[in-house]
Amino acid sequence: MTVTDNFSNWLNLIQQVSQPEGITLGTSDLVKATGVPASQLRYWVEQGYIKPIDVPNERSRKFSYRVVFRVRAIKYFLDHGYTLSAAMDNVNQFRNLDIQLQRILTDHLTDLQLHEDGQIDISLGTVQDGQELLGLTIKDGSSQFWTKKV
Repeated sequence: MTVTDNFSNWLNLIQQVSQPEGITLGTSDLVKATGVPASQLRYWVEQGYIKPIDVPNERSRKFSYRVVFRVRAIKYFLDHGYTLSAAMDNVNQFRNLDIQLQRILTDHLTDLQLHEDGQIDISLGTVQDGQELLGLTIKDGSSQFWTKKV
């Protein structure tokens, strides 16, 4: 198995490329991206469930890229029979979980290697008082954790 790229700064690249700052959508774009009618979005704004961003000299509402995922999550729970209030409770719990998982990944990811065969090896730092390296291998849609002596 040949490593095609041992670029050690993948984490920085991922963080830079995936930043949603500066990406805004109008209401019609948000409707297209989520399938939620504009009237429903207006109601959610009025209730404080979603927040538009302030864009100087813009009369129409603009939303951050993150709002797309929030609206999709709200819609998911509503489509599964939850009340709007219960949906929001679940969306907020999900968002907290998402933040924690992102923090864990960024705090512990130490290396990432891409192989010619599509395999990805991710090093997640040391465990067992620094005696073993914890990693994750992803290939063909499946993943497996591993440890090896340092």
